Amino acid sequence: MATLEKIRSKSVLLFVIIIVALLAFILGDFLTSGQTYFGSGTTVAKAGDVKVDYTEYQNRVNMLNEQNRNQNVDADEQSAQVLNEILLEKMLHKEYKDLGIIVTDNELTQAMTGAVPHPAAQQFIMGMAQQLRLQNPSGAAVYDAMMNPQKYGLPAEISEPLKQAWADQEKQLEDILLSQKFARLVSGLFTANDLDARAMYNDVNTSRTVKFAAKGYVEVTDEEAAVTDADRRAAWEEDKGFYRLTEPLREVEYIVVRIEPSQDDRLAAQQAVEQALVALNANEGTADVASDSRFVVNNISATRSQITDAGLKSFVDSARTGQARVISNVGDQYTLAKLLGVTNEIDSINITMIGRPDGASLDSVMNLLNAGSKFADVVDGETVVGQDSVWTSLAGPNVPANIKNALTTGEIGRPFIVTDTVQGNPVTTLYRINCRHAAVPYYELAMIEYTVDPSQETLAKLSADLRTYVSSNPSAEQFSKNAAEAGYTVLTDVVGASSAHLAGMPDSRPALKWIMNADKGQIMPIFQDNKQTYYLAAVVKDVFDGEYMPWNASVIAEQINQKALRNKKAQIMKERYAGKAKDVAGYAKLMGVEPQTTDVTFSSTMVPGLGFGETKVLGNIGAAEKGKVSDVIDGNNSVVVFVVENEAAPAREYNFDEYANQFNRSLGIAGYGLQRQQKVFDMLKGKEDVENNSLKFIQSIGE
Repeated sequence: MATLEKIRSKSVLLFVIIIVALLAFILGDFLTSGQTYFGSGTTVAKAGDVKVDYTEYQNRVNMLNEQNRNQNVDADEQSAQVLNEILLEKMLHKEYKDLGIIVTDNELTQAMTGAVPHPAAQQFIMGMAQQLRLQNPSGAAVYDAMMNPQKYGLPAEISEPLKQAWADQEKQLEDILLSQKFARLVSGLFTANDLDARAMYNDVNTSRTVKFAAKGYVEVTDEEAAVTDADRRAAWEEDKGFYRLTEPLREVEYIVVRIEPSQDDRLAAQQAVEQALVALNANEGTADVASDSRFVVNNISATRSQITDAGLKSFVDSARTGQARVISNVGDQYTLAKLLGVTNEIDSINITMIGRPDGASLDSVMNLLNAGSKFADVVDGETVVGQDSVWTSLAGPNVPANIKNALTTGEIGRPFIVTDTVQGNPVTTLYRINCRHAAVPYYELAMIEYTVDPSQETLAKLSADLRTYVSSNPSAEQFSKNAAEAGYTVLTDVVGASSAHLAGMPDSRPALKWIMNADKGQIMPIFQDNKQTYYLAAVVKDVFDGEYMPWNASVIAEQINQKALRNKKAQIMKERYAGKAKDVAGYAKLMGVEPQTTDVTFSSTMVPGLGFGETKVLGNIGAAEKGKVSDVIDGNNSVVVFVVENEAAPAREYNFDEYANQFNRSLGIAGYGLQRQQKVFDMLKGKEDVENNSLKFIQSIGE
């Protein structure tokens, strides 16, 4: 069964080859203006020797787009997510191969057709068994029906689609089994041994009583610290690893102009709605607005209880037939309603329906029901089928007039037969009315939507104003300097090829591609998204193509400056106090603070009285000799002098299981976050940078 995917005909294979060749030709012409899509040109992304090919990437994107067609999903973010997922899958499969992790045919067979199928396959098997109407909903039964459909009264042609579905499920299950084996192996690498457990035991249960004096860096002003470029560079070197670049980046300054209606547009829209209301109230129906493309008309029929909008409910309570009114005006969206009429309909009726697929007479069934037989006694699901005690409505045009009349006037509790014609063929159905509620008013309403869109004049002005500004400020310095005076706001973003957007704006990857190919100081042509929701102007402020973000890059300038200030202030204060006293009390007096005493444990980076993240202070406390006054130490926010006054031995006995579990929770696989996809991705990737070529497969501005 594990080889079902290999069932392919040679003609199908030839057809696929031809289609792929044609696809490459079309893509080469229309997407890349001549770019080759075979060889290295088909690689959308790579990490080391793991590559993602354009075809598999685009197939996955298309599949998700189809699944999310009616949902508000950001297509660019979804595509970026797909690329990362495929890359992770390929890195995992490479790791499985390198480690020798496999799933045997027997394992896969047992997972699909064993006495207890794998949980990941159970829903598939139950669904298939239900569709095939198998009495035994097991994997073995589904497999047998797939291979021998005639044995189960199924058409022979159903076999191939079932085999494909089965093969797809096998592939998914194989991936799951591989990942479970890998997870067990990795979790074993992050499981505490005796040394780990004892270290955790000591950290949790050993405490040191510390007396300390601390003085905050606010004692030294920024002016006194007088940070230089050399200080800033040294601060950058100290944390250099944090500024390593995994891909080339661009710092961008940009202006976004939202495409919205002007006040003139909104005034014109208000006048159009008022004129429509006059016409709707003066004439029957909705012909006066139906012919105007700005108005969208949708007729509905509903009871008052089915209406959830408070404004519409108030309207039906007070409106007369033929009256129209504005129900809401939110933002640039008007909603109008017109009451077309009111009818009384049965909204709630409980019925039993019985039929015979072979078209035979239902008289005998009706006689049995009249004699007191139950529904389950006369319906076998094969020769006689039906539904019992179904609540439905008789309102609306979907119920045939003869059936509506029969169910409206029929005697409750007494079965009767109705014959109808469907596509020229007589269809006989037995009905029994179990319960029928009284008719209620149904309101026939025309719901009319009007959206205020920007006029062509507004679009032209927004575009022209922005183009004029850009042409009048052709340098990077002018672009930012003069924006406020012109009524624009300049924002900053840092982007790379793996960014889903430029400036966080949807549908902006063509602009992103232009930016990533631009030089420092270049101003991008005005960009408009496909949905016409914004105009975007941008300038490349800086280009980062090296291994690290430069120490003097403006995007990290404030962060680097604050680090340098802290270092400089710490240096000044350490020189000010170092060696000037013999004990903590003496240092506290010099600093003008009160000495504090606290207990410190080593299972946390918090030092009570100083705060969290004081790893340097905590490390010095752990290594300090009891009774010896420390040097002046630079903490996160203050300089600190301390002395260890006492050390409390563990009060609890060592228990391996307890502290091994605690280690695993905080420092094991859970602590490292390896149950999260991104952590696994980072672990497998190692030092390899991801080369993201996805921008090569889209059109840039002007292409």
